[in-house]
Amino acid sequence: MKGEILNKIESSGVSGVRKIDLKKAFGKDCESILEELKANEQIFIEKKGVAYFVWTKENYVQHVTQNDPKFKLMLDMLAGVNQSIAKVKAHADVLQEELERASSTVGSKNDDFEGVFNSSLNESSTSIGWVPFDKIREKVCENQNLSKEKFYQMATNLIENHQDRYEISSGGQEGIVMRGLVHGYVRNI
Repeated sequence: MKGEILNKIESSGVSGVRKIDLKKAFGKDCESILEELKANEQIFIEKKGVAYFVWTKENYVQHVTQNDPKFKLMLDMLAGVNQSIAKVKAHADVLQEELERASSTVGSKNDDFEGVFNSSLNESSTSIGWVPFDKIREKVCENQNLSKEKFYQMATNLIENHQDRYEISSGGQEGIVMRGLVHGYVRNI
């Protein structure tokens, strides 16, 4: 009987069905079934004029959209917010992909920098191991297509991150600045 009542309510569409008509068609047990369906949020009961009308969830939303301008306005605003959220999410996904791509490129460029830096250091090393930074910079910048500023920025990061592998000495015409001094020479430890 519950299924028959639900079918009758659903078939009434956007107009809904009067509660009194359901009671006439299905008898006194109809009231308890309607309360159960209402508790499960399968139906909505609302008073229109002097009579109570019953709708399914989907039909009630359509009914309210057609008959209540405030509800329609709020529904339209909600749809606009949902579209905006979808656009922001799509944009965030694109930015995330670009960030991942860029970080993998930077990581490989840093790895390449370290390799080229080390090979230039080893090639230019004297008998005591000290090499002027400007000699290494010339080779690395040519190989990696870096500016002078970018080279010294990356060299500073490399040496700070690997103090156990490199030793620097103050002096020279150019180099990295640490503790307020220009360190123009570097060697492997």
